[in-house]
Amino acid sequence: MSNNTIHSYLDHLYDLDYKERPVSMKEFLSSPKFLGNVTSRGKTVLPIWKDVLDDISREDGKYIIILTGAIGTGKTVTAVEAVAYVMHRILCLKDPFAYFNKTGGGKMAIVFFNLTKTLGEGKGFNLLQSYLLSSPWFRSHGILCGSEKNKRIDFPIFEYKLASPQAQGFGFVGADVIIAVMDEVDSQIASEPQKLRIMAAYEATVRRFVTRFVYDNQSIGRLFLVASKQEKLSFLNTFIIKMHGAKEVYIVDIAFWEASDTSNYSGEKFKISLGDTFFPPKILRSEEGVKEAIDRKFKIIDVPIEYMDDFERDIVGALRDLAGISITQLRTTKLFASESVLTACYDKNKQDPVRVQTIETGLHDDVNFLNYIDISRIRVSRNIPRFIHVDIAFTGDALGLGMSCVSGWMKVNSMREDGTFATVKKPVVETDLSMRIKARHGDQIPIHKVHQLILDLKNVCRFNIVGCTFDLRIASITSMQTLELAGIKCDSLSLDKSPQLYRGFKDVVNEGRWTCFYDPFLHFELSNLEDDPVKNKIDHPKEVSDVVILDDGSTKEVVLSGSKDKSDGTVGSVMNALDKCTTPPDAEIMRKLFAAISADEGKKADLIEGIVGISPKPINDEKTKQVNNNAPDIYKEILKRCNQ
Repeated sequence: MSNNTIHSYLDHLYDLDYKERPVSMKEFLSSPKFLGNVTSRGKTVLPIWKDVLDDISREDGKYIIILTGAIGTGKTVTAVEAVAYVMHRILCLKDPFAYFNKTGGGKMAIVFFNLTKTLGEGKGFNLLQSYLLSSPWFRSHGILCGSEKNKRIDFPIFEYKLASPQAQGFGFVGADVIIAVMDEVDSQIASEPQKLRIMAAYEATVRRFVTRFVYDNQSIGRLFLVASKQEKLSFLNTFIIKMHGAKEVYIVDIAFWEASDTSNYSGEKFKISLGDTFFPPKILRSEEGVKEAIDRKFKIIDVPIEYMDDFERDIVGALRDLAGISITQLRTTKLFASESVLTACYDKNKQDPVRVQTIETGLHDDVNFLNYIDISRIRVSRNIPRFIHVDIAFTGDALGLGMSCVSGWMKVNSMREDGTFATVKKPVVETDLSMRIKARHGDQIPIHKVHQLILDLKNVCRFNIVGCTFDLRIASITSMQTLELAGIKCDSLSLDKSPQLYRGFKDVVNEGRWTCFYDPFLHFELSNLEDDPVKNKIDHPKEVSDVVILDDGSTKEVVLSGSKDKSDGTVGSVMNALDKCTTPPDAEIMRKLFAAISADEGKKADLIEGIVGISPKPINDEKTKQVNNNAPDIYKEILKRCNQ
C-alpha cells in the first residue's frame, strides 16, 4: 500500500468524525495559533516532556496518566498542556456526544481534584486558563468570560468542576467526566480523612469514565495524577504503586536531571546505594562498595557528578527532591525491615533438596512427589522430631508444604518482666524442605498424593514425623484422619487468622535462630510480605516490582505476581517445631552440678550457689526424703533452673 493510499485512508477516517483535523502534538506546542505563545514556539518544553506529550497524544489505550518523581520537573505544566490538547481533539469533533454514543444537550466535565475551596485558587485551573487565553484557536472556539482581572474561556460542551473536600457539593459520581487532573492533594498538612475522601472520589470518577468514555479499551479522554515524592510513603504514592503494570496506565517517574537541559552536565556520574531500613543510603566510592550493595540486593542509581555536594550534604533530602525517590519508609510496610536478616539465615553449605521450584500436576497424574526430593540433602538426623505444615489449595492457588525441626539450641540475652536481663536457651529451627505444588490450568492438585508424600517421608524415609497441620480444617478433615491413623498427630493452623505466627517467626529470624537453604522463590515471598497493623494481617502484595539480572549482566525491572504459598508452609512448620519442643538441660551446668554433689558437705552449698545462683537448703522433713529417695529434694529447684 502506497503512502498516498495510507494518507487518503486516514483522511477518510478523520472526515467521518472530525469537522477539523486535530494538529500533531508538535505543532500544538510550537505554533502561535495554539500554545506557541507561552512555550516560545516549543523551545521551553524540554525534550523528555515533548516525548511524553507525544506519547499521551497518540496512545489512546493509555488514558490514565501518572506524572511523578522529583520536585520542580514540570509535571503540572505538562499535565495542563496535555489537558489542552485533549480539549483541542474533542472540540475538533463534528458531534462529540455522538462520537461517544451519547445523546446531546449536556456537558462534559473537566474536573480538578485538589484541596482548595474554589477553582480560582487552584494552580492547575489557572495555568490552563492562561494557556487557553494565549491561544487564538481556543479563543475563536470558546467564549470569553469574567472580569478583566479574572478572565477565562468557557466552551458550550465543557464545564469546569472542582473536586475538593473543602468545597460544597464534593463528589462527581453523577458527572460525565472526560478529563480529570489530580494535583496538590498530597499535602503534609492535609488530614487523612480528607485524603481518603478525595481518593475515593477520584477512583469513583475513574470507574464512571471507563463505563462512559472507553470503547474497545480506547478513549480520547484522559485522567491525570500529578505527585512529587514525599518524605514518607504518601497515600498517592501508594496508589501509584498499585497502578503499576495496568495496561491503561502510562507512568512517568523522572529525576530532576532527566528533565533538565543536558548541556548543564559533563556526563560524569557517581553511584548511590538506596539501602533499606537497617542500611541507610550512601554514596558508593569504590568497586568493593558497589559489589557489597549488589550482594545485598540494594537498588543502585547513577547521579550526575554536578549533584555530589547536594547528596553529601543531605542524601535523604537529595534523593527525594532531586532523584524523586522516597527512602525514609522504603520497607515500612514490610514484615522484614531488611532482606539482610533473611539472607543471614541461609546456610551456604545447605542444599535445597527439592529439585524444582514449582511442581505442576493434575488430579489424574501418576505422580510421586517423593521423586522430586533428594533425601540425601536433608542433613539433620532423621530421628529428630519433624513437623509439617500444609497450606492447602485445590485449583488456582498453589499448595505450600514445609518440614522443619529443632536442630540445636543457642543462648541469648532475654529481658525479664522486672527489666533485668538473663541468659536463656532458645531453640534453633532448621527447615528441611519447602515445596510448592500447583495445578495445571483447568485441573486440580491431587491432595491424596500429598498425603502419600507425608506417609512416605515417615514410613519409607524413616523421618520421625510427630505433627502435621493444615490451614483449612473443613477442607482437610480427610487428610488429618488419614495421617492420624498412621500415627501422625494432626491439627489445623491458619497463618491468615493468626498473624502473630508470622511476627513470631520474624523474631526468630532477627535472632538468627532459623537455618535454611537459599530458595529464591521462598526468599521472594518472605522478603515481600506486608504487615498491616490496622487490619492485623500479614499478606503478600498483588504485584511486586523486582529487578532481575539478564544474561548479559544488565538489569531489568519487572512486575511479578505476589504470593505466600511456600512461606506459609515453611513458617507453619517452623512455628510448630518451636511450639512443641522442650528445653533440654544445660550439659555444662549438669556436669558441674554432678561434680559439686560429690564434693565435701561443707563446700557443696557454696559450689552449687556459684554454679546456678541458688543456695540449696537441706530438707529435714523425713516424709519428703522418703518420697524423693531417688532424687535429692535439695536439688529439685536447681534442676528446674538448668532447664530454663
